[in-house]
Amino acid sequence: MRKHLLLLLAMLVCLLDVVTAQELTISGLVTSQEDGKPILGASIKVVGTAVGAVTDAGGKYKIKAAKGQTLSFSYIGMLPVTRVVGESSTIDIALSPDMKGLDEVVVTAMGIERNKKSLTYSVQTVKGDDLRDANQSNVLNALQGQIAGAQISSSGGSPGLPTEIILRGSSTLTGDNQPLMIVDGIRVSNSSANGTVNRIADFNPADIEDISILKGAAAAALYGIDAASGAIIITTKKGKAGAMQINGSYKAFVETMGRTPRQQGIYTTGTGGVYDETSGSSWGRKFRYDETVYNNIDRFFQTALTHDVNLNVNGGSEKLNYYMSGGYRNAGSMVPNTEQEKINFLLKGTAKLSSKLELTTSANYIKNNIQEGLGGVNSGGWINSILTYPLRYDILSYQKPNGEPLYSYIEAEDDGRNAMISPMWGVMRNPRNNDVERFVVNGRIDYKVADWVRLSYQLGQDFTASKYRIITTPGTPGTYFDGRVSESNTNTKYTTSIFNATFDRKFYNDFRATLILGGTSDYFDSKGVGYMGESLLVRDIFSPNVVERENLSLTDTWSRRQRYAIYGDFKLEYKNIVSVGVTGRNDWSSTLPKNARSFYSPSYSGSFSYSELFDHDSWFGKVRVSYAKVGKDAPIYRTNTNLVQAQTQGGGFVTSATGGNPDLRPEKTSEFEIGSELSLFKNRLNLDLTYYERKSIDMIMTPRVPLPSGYVIMTFNAGSLRNRGIEASLSGTPIKKDDFTWSSTLNAWRNTSKMLEFAGDIVTFKYTNAQLTAGTAATTLNDAVLGIVGTDYKRTDEGYVVVNAEGYPIIDSKEKYIGNREPEFNIGWMNKFRYKDVSLSFLWDFRFGGDILNASRQRMMSVGTAYDIGEWRDKEFVFNGVVQQNDGTYVKNEKSVVMDYSYFANNYYQVGTNFVEKVNWARVRYITLSYALPKMWSKRLGVNNLSLELSAQNPFVITNYSGGDPEVNSAGPNAGGSGASTMGVDNGAIPLPKSYSFGFNISL
Repeated sequence: MRKHLLLLLAMLVCLLDVVTAQELTISGLVTSQEDGKPILGASIKVVGTAVGAVTDAGGKYKIKAAKGQTLSFSYIGMLPVTRVVGESSTIDIALSPDMKGLDEVVVTAMGIERNKKSLTYSVQTVKGDDLRDANQSNVLNALQGQIAGAQISSSGGSPGLPTEIILRGSSTLTGDNQPLMIVDGIRVSNSSANGTVNRIADFNPADIEDISILKGAAAAALYGIDAASGAIIITTKKGKAGAMQINGSYKAFVETMGRTPRQQGIYTTGTGGVYDETSGSSWGRKFRYDETVYNNIDRFFQTALTHDVNLNVNGGSEKLNYYMSGGYRNAGSMVPNTEQEKINFLLKGTAKLSSKLELTTSANYIKNNIQEGLGGVNSGGWINSILTYPLRYDILSYQKPNGEPLYSYIEAEDDGRNAMISPMWGVMRNPRNNDVERFVVNGRIDYKVADWVRLSYQLGQDFTASKYRIITTPGTPGTYFDGRVSESNTNTKYTTSIFNATFDRKFYNDFRATLILGGTSDYFDSKGVGYMGESLLVRDIFSPNVVERENLSLTDTWSRRQRYAIYGDFKLEYKNIVSVGVTGRNDWSSTLPKNARSFYSPSYSGSFSYSELFDHDSWFGKVRVSYAKVGKDAPIYRTNTNLVQAQTQGGGFVTSATGGNPDLRPEKTSEFEIGSELSLFKNRLNLDLTYYERKSIDMIMTPRVPLPSGYVIMTFNAGSLRNRGIEASLSGTPIKKDDFTWSSTLNAWRNTSKMLEFAGDIVTFKYTNAQLTAGTAATTLNDAVLGIVGTDYKRTDEGYVVVNAEGYPIIDSKEKYIGNREPEFNIGWMNKFRYKDVSLSFLWDFRFGGDILNASRQRMMSVGTAYDIGEWRDKEFVFNGVVQQNDGTYVKNEKSVVMDYSYFANNYYQVGTNFVEKVNWARVRYITLSYALPKMWSKRLGVNNLSLELSAQNPFVITNYSGGDPEVNSAGPNAGGSGASTMGVDNGAIPLPKSYSFGFNISL
């Protein structure tokens, strides 16, 4: 028996030797046939076995196989290749694109992934690489010019200031017009309180894989209550199967002052041409040759340095992958005493627990600390004070060596409350600090019941803890002369829960039906406590402990909202030729009265891919049409009149000045959209055209009401508006060779709006935060929503200005519609060039038409610092107008007058049309040049890949605007009626900076 066992063992050893001798370790390189670059994550398998491998970051692989066996090489979007193992142990493969299978997949509402060719509505996608080319820390700024139909404007060029995005025009007047923000399937906050940065800017653009923009109601209808303004779906990066990769980047930015208004440096302080050192106006005599004229704008702004560092690690296997990243940004600013320090950490992983069960989790920690250093008029802070500060004073002279204020001028009997001081005092000594900690957690589990049935459940929470602190140093002229300290602490939670059941099945070979049934709950909770103390007992100690009790006020707020919804999405396709879709969602919201809490949002859509009728693979053509109705609930606590804490001695509570309305109804928005898509020459040329018409009714507004009502403002349903527009996106690759590639994308759009109806006798609705002396941001019945109302000169029926007998224009005291802040046409043009290892990308942004209310110039005109005054003051001029005769007829004016102080102060300054400008501009958003070092150089440095980068952001703008930067939004999206209130109003906006950067990207 023992002999037989030994013989058997010997035979097994010999067999093992034979098998081992036949096995080879095959290695090689997998690259793309298009550009020759290595492919990460390509799959290599030994056909007929379970043996497999994936390529690393350099496209390399190793696998064991025997002679005669077949290796299969595959990668998503590429044609698979097979090779038989022979004598050689090296097999290099170049994979070519699968033009038929290379169908772009986009993320749509509720995180549903769909083939772009089968979509029945408009969706535009921006890749993460295109975002990073822009080199912007705020992802919304990086989107400028890259989305057809998106109006994106920044409130200024300083850390802490918000950026607003509006898709297809404003859909409400006093509510939020910004789209819903979704990150990896869950809702996240994009709020902007106290004029601070909008919260979407907390997220790190380096972690973003791509962004899908759902502009129409049909595309976003599954979000129901939040779909009226569209949705932005952000997908972050995830781990890729293969060896661990380490990627990092460093960039240094130098920031300088951008375009600013000009000041006159001819006349000194005084009034009526007479010098007066006590005057804050510049209507005095001319400067003498021995007097210094300070260029205070240049002296105020500074050159700043910003450091930006990012590192990520990812890898894994087919069953488990991970992505970890960290980012650090230390940003200076051209505005003194203003800076930002931001830290980001993201941990994300996906685990295939079985062949049917998959778990995805992520955790994102963000700490964003911003020193704003601003206060004053809207978000512009002290900018208007700088623009109107007399040039005889040095703006840098603001404090004594002991830290006390150095007043520019003070009356003998004044203790400083009414003194004049340099705006630099407020910037340096009265800073504002916004400290935010944010934690976003997300978990999703997917279960495959059968090949055609999938279940998923997702739970996520966006938690934000913010502390906002304001100090006013004693000695500051004005209300808080004796000092002030104010602090508010707010904790906010968005909790989202989503369940989906997906049924996807083909039948009769040619039909495919997809049904998604689901439900969601959305819970919002915000708690805040704060205090404000006035008249500090101890100088330079900013604490409520050094304030008398009667000078200390406390606040305590708590806001909650609960929403529930159920929804369904049904889609039927026939041979990839015809697609029809129907969605329905029913929402319940706690912010509406009980009898109006439930409302239904349907959508209907269809597409016809006419190119599928032909036998081809080089072009694609489709037409689509959709219609949807969506709703919007009321702001929190608007159905009842609330009690608010009294700010008087004795405390207690008083009735709020905002009246509640128990009869509120949800806003309703309906939208019709028709479009066409055409792709030619194997995706070398692509065109997407869309026309839409959107109508909003029962808009929830909070206007002023007559005082006998007992309230100052009240919320009610009042009015309807309409937006119409066209969008075009043309993209292509005109040149595509081995060594040289040029790709280009042109986005163009136009939106026109109209106010169709107001409630009651309302004809004009003015926005409280943009009511200025001679012109106001407002919406007027039967005119554009983004309107301007104000005064004008008296005119004849033919439009001629009427001049009085003295030769000066007559002011018409009756306000009227004087401007439309909506651009007439917009174009964004992005280009990318690659020659061997050198890449160049840039983006032009054009805006044609649209009026700007130049309130900054009006303020400068009132005190005599406007550039125009230096050009026209005390000169004779004949106004082009007519003079009315006694018989009522008009004759041409020929009388010459002097444009002196009296004219500018009492005539020109009081006419709104003098400060409304129709503006065109063209700007380069960014230029980025990068160079990838040859592989052999990188290897010598011990890295896989290394690239160097030079970039410029906002390097120049060409415009006919007389003010600073024409891209203005003085108050930002936190203002009531975002997109309608202050967009196109230049009221002390901080100019957008120019910045230049150098950096490198590295892979280990």
